[in-house]
Amino acid sequence: MLQADTSTRVQAVIRLHAIELFILHLPSSKSEPLHSLGDHYRVLMRIHSSCGKGWGEIYLNEGNRPVDWVTWASWYERFLHRNFADEASLQNDILHSIQPFHLPRVQLLCDAIHETAAGRTTRGSVTEDRQDSGHLLRFAEAYVSLF
Repeated sequence: MLQADTSTRVQAVIRLHAIELFILHLPSSKSEPLHSLGDHYRVLMRIHSSCGKGWGEIYLNEGNRPVDWVTWASWYERFLHRNFADEASLQNDILHSIQPFHLPRVQLLCDAIHETAAGRTTRGSVTEDRQDSGHLLRFAEAYVSLF
């Protein structure tokens, strides 16, 4: 009879299949608390990975807003369709590949990956997920899909 070696540990593989970015403009003129701070942008990321879906979110002020959201988002393409042994190896690759270093961009992807790898999501069912993306698309200033 064959027995599996219980000391053998199977490593999980994380693979990113698609990344979506929803960019919402938050004009300071429509928000009294933001009025003195200027315009802001809420950037939401939804990733589709071998571990499931995950969301990340950052806020950028007008001074950190990229001229072109597609060019800004294209940095994430290097992580699509590659196998990573675990969350730590993926995050390590992320930290070593961004030049010049841009913490919000790193935070956005790492938060979404962590949520997915931990097996939790702040969103609900698939139906709610679709409703969220439909709602976000209606209000988004820009939408970028990488797959």
